[in-house]
Amino acid sequence: MKSLIFFDINGTIIARDSRTDLPYEEAIKELLNSENPMEGVDTSARSDQDVFIEVLNRHHLKYSEEKWNQFLEIYECKLKKYEDSDVWRENVDACSFVKEVHEKGHYLSLITGELSLGAAYKLKKIGLWDYFKTGGFGEDGLRRVDIADAAMEKALKVFDHDYDSIYVIGDTTLDIQTARHLNANIISITTGSHSKEALLSYEPDYIIDKFSDIKSLF
Repeated sequence: MKSLIFFDINGTIIARDSRTDLPYEEAIKELLNSENPMEGVDTSARSDQDVFIEVLNRHHLKYSEEKWNQFLEIYECKLKKYEDSDVWRENVDACSFVKEVHEKGHYLSLITGELSLGAAYKLKKIGLWDYFKTGGFGEDGLRRVDIADAAMEKALKVFDHDYDSIYVIGDTTLDIQTARHLNANIISITTGSHSKEALLSYEPDYIIDKFSDIKSLF
């Protein structure tokens, strides 16, 4: 039987380090004309728009569609700036795993706070964008559960309903909570922003250091 597998991006498919979100950070800097506007802002497992609103609040500014659209224009320019760099790299053995489960006929989707614009640039860089027919992205909701609901709704429209299990793969405790919201199995990977100890405290169904650890599941 087939599975419906939702993947997070940063820290899960894409290696996370201090450079992962450079285009986003540079776009914020340019928009606000501020040297370090992201200082103290935790971006882990949050939607890009939610982070944007917090940054504006910290600078005593109100969110508006005009500001958001200005940011998106700048953000795309910054993404293009880095598309041929090594900023976005495969996390552990993500590429071979995604390709293998796709070839076996499993349904692959995304649940990410990343805007679809950024997700496309990142996943195209490592050759995986075309393996995901749909997903929930940062523009689909401010909260992770809202993004997850959107991802599930899209998946039900795109894929046949002949899967017998649902999995969420992510690197944060919020991914675990998201999986439980969807009544899905949770696979926590220890390569992201939350420690193994923090992940274990939420009792995921599986905890892995690399994707080959779960090949037998699929």
